[in-house]
Amino acid sequence: MINKQVTKTTKQMTNGGFTLMEVMIGMAIFLIGFLAIGSLQTKAINGNSSAREATEAATRATDQLETLISLPYNSIVGGGPVTNGAYTVSWAVLNDTPLANTKTITVTVNWLDRGPRSFVVTYMKTDNL
Repeated sequence: MINKQVTKTTKQMTNGGFTLMEVMIGMAIFLIGFLAIGSLQTKAINGNSSAREATEAATRATDQLETLISLPYNSIVGGGPVTNGAYTVSWAVLNDTPLANTKTITVTVNWLDRGPRSFVVTYMKTDNL
C-alpha cells in the first residue's frame, strides 16, 4: 500500500482594512480637533471685531485732536460729548498745564462693546508768541 499523506494547505487571511473600533477612535480624535478649531475660529472673529472697533475709536480720537490742533491757540476750548453712532467723543482742555502758555488737550472716545470701553489721546499745544 502506498501511504498517501493528505496535506491541508491553509491560506492565511490578511487584514486589509480597519476594525470598527479603530475607525471610531479615529473619528473621535478628528472630532475633538475639529471642535477645537471651531472654538478658535469663534475667538478669532470676536478678536477681529474688537480690534476693528478699537481702530475706529482711535481714528475718531485723532481726527478730533487734529481738528483742535489746527485751530488758533485762543480758540481751543473743551467740548463734547458728540455722539456719532456707537461712539461718543469728548475733549477737555487744560490751560497753562504743565507750563505757562501751554494747553493740554485730552480727547476721549467711549463706546459700548462687551462692556464700556474707551480710548484716550493727549496732546500739548503751545502758544507761539
